[in-house]
Amino acid sequence: MENVSDAYIYVIFAGCWKQISANFIFFLAGLQNIEKSVIEASSIDCKSSFRRFWTITFPLLMPTTFFLIIINITYAFFETLGIIDTTTIGAPSGETKTLVYKAYIDGFKGLDLGSAGAQSIIMLIIVLVITIFQFRFIEGKVHYN
Repeated sequence: MENVSDAYIYVIFAGCWKQISANFIFFLAGLQNIEKSVIEASSIDCKSSFRRFWTITFPLLMPTTFFLIIINITYAFFETLGIIDTTTIGAPSGETKTLVYKAYIDGFKGLDLGSAGAQSIIMLIIVLVITIFQFRFIEGKVHYN
């Protein structure tokens, strides 16, 4: 049982490590886009840097955060195939096998293209539903300047 949790931790760690640089670049660009006058006014209004971040800086970064949430969820569905295939190969006992990895195994290794195609359409529908949900409910909290 411990091997299963180790495999999960490794896949999660490797996936996060792969995405953290792109997230950093987007957040850095978002931070650089905040006007200097807003930063100066916030330092006068809020003495606490923690409160200044949560009440002024983070709301200004919400469009970037919203974009990165969508990108990272899509990444979690599709881009972890390479990590799983090269490290755990779905082991132990198929525990780290994702739907994308299963479609890959069924289509390319097992040559069951019909099943792999159906799984791909299911994945498309799942990601589409998640993205529509995010645009409906989360984008309402995002304010563009």
